Amino acid sequence: MKKDDAEEFVMVGFITAQGRDNPEDPSAFVFKECRVFGTDKVYLGRAWRSHSTVFFYKSKLSDVVVPEGWDSWNYAGQEGKITYAEHGCFGQGSDKSQRVDRIKTPTQAMVDKLTSITFVEKEDWIKEQP
Repeated sequence: MKKDDAEEFVMVGFITAQGRDNPEDPSAFVFKECRVFGTDKVYLGRAWRSHSTVFFYKSKLSDVVVPEGWDSWNYAGQEGKITYAEHGCFGQGSDKSQRVDRIKTPTQAMVDKLTSITFVEKEDWIKEQP
């Protein structure tokens, strides 16, 4: 989980390439209250494995984010297993009207789970969140 972080990009690319091999894998990339900006266009993410999970929460997305937002990469046809979600984001790049149709609308349970410190501190390895 990244919190209150700034991601600057200078070439066309992908912010994330998250990989999960199965639905039981508890991993995900979560960007909480972050800023995405730069000089060239960027996708929020692409699937690295078949159950990729990425969540942007209350983050400022500048106009560097491409309108589609996400790419299934080598997993075209398996998009139902991939979780791409945005909630409470703002800025020019947060317009979801042209996002790929596989973007998920997160449930409140998903928001609560992925934005809680307990999501990343299951074994008490992070003592405090920055």
